[in-house]
Amino acid sequence: MLVLSIIWVVIGLLVGALGCGARLRPMLWGRRGWLVMLCIGMMAALLGGWLGAWLFGSQFATAAALWVGVVGVSLLPRLFTRRKMMHGCP
Repeated sequence: MLVLSIIWVVIGLLVGALGCGARLRPMLWGRRGWLVMLCIGMMAALLGGWLGAWLFGSQFATAAALWVGVVGVSLLPRLFTRRKMMHGCP
């Protein structure tokens, strides 16, 4: 499972980098926003991989990691900025 976890982290980093390339990063995050996007992709893919391994088995866990990583990178930045704008958090 350690090798699979490393693969999921690499998939998450790639998905986060693709999200930065697609300009999904909000401008409110400033210059270090690309690093946040990489971390979101990494954590989402790792969570998706472990959840996929638990639900579907290790054969389909990598596909689940990819899907959860893509959904996380595309939706979480929007949710974070919307929450920040609604609540006025600094």
